[in-house]
Amino acid sequence: MIFTVTLNPTIDQTLVLEHFVAGDTLRVKSSRFDPGGKGINVSRVVRELGGESVAMGFAPGGLGRYIEQTLKAQGVECDFVHTKGEARTNITILDESRHRHTILSDPGPQTADRFAEQLLSKLRKRLHANDWLVVAGSIPPPLSPDIYAEIITMARENWVHTVLDADGPALVVGVAAKPEMVKGNRRELERLLDCRLSDERSTLEAAEVLRGMGIRMAVVTRGREGAVAVCDEGSFRSVAPRVRAVSAVGSGDSLLAGVVLSLSRGDNMEDALRLGVAAGTACVLTPGTELCRRREVDILQPRVKVQRIEPQPALAQEA
Repeated sequence: MIFTVTLNPTIDQTLVLEHFVAGDTLRVKSSRFDPGGKGINVSRVVRELGGESVAMGFAPGGLGRYIEQTLKAQGVECDFVHTKGEARTNITILDESRHRHTILSDPGPQTADRFAEQLLSKLRKRLHANDWLVVAGSIPPPLSPDIYAEIITMARENWVHTVLDADGPALVVGVAAKPEMVKGNRRELERLLDCRLSDERSTLEAAEVLRGMGIRMAVVTRGREGAVAVCDEGSFRSVAPRVRAVSAVGSGDSLLAGVVLSLSRGDNMEDALRLGVAAGTACVLTPGTELCRRREVDILQPRVKVQRIEPQPALAQEA
């Protein structure tokens, strides 16, 4: 089973405008609401691709219960801790004339430590050996990033495959707990490793640094350039088919969902990367915070090119 943890869920509202002008009164062309948060997005995409997952984490206030009800209506099993406060709302403004997105992100409600203990208790009861656990997204204040380390360590001790997708202090602390996989984008890894990833070679070197820190699998997204993965099987590059992008919001979460779903079925990294990149590419075809659709994923998957990368002298291990 695939479990996801979202500590800071959100209602994602997308406003589509013909032309965005700051300081003016603007007419909204269309609007939609989606349950959001990185882990929740992964659960939604796993379901869309025909898999099963359990969405866990926090569900603050009435909006948290709305998120839970919406996910259940979409066929996603939920087991949230109901917390105080109110779930945050993120607003994405899509300027159609410039194909540009502006995102207003709420930090989330104040969350007491006791709710973290309740979540850990739930996870201990539900996780079993060979399950997959995706820990993803931001952490609501004033909880410490150490919560990610606690979750990952507990899961690893129970032989659960652990996956981390975070940024900033949460990524730093999470990586130190040695999850089995880290998925990140170029900017997130640049901040983590304090380096510049200007091309594929430097990105692969960064992934190898993660491997040296005890991470078995590192998957790094590179926008239109696809993604690279470094694992026990070797190093791989994936090239996404060219499409007319509508919105990149959620594409990384869609990619991660495809990779984890494929690996959970026993596939190798090459096949997992192919499904993940197809899902991430399909996501950019949908507006705002809408995620990928299975029909487009099925069409795109055979068009994704995945190649094994032979070690370069700087990347090869010393004899």
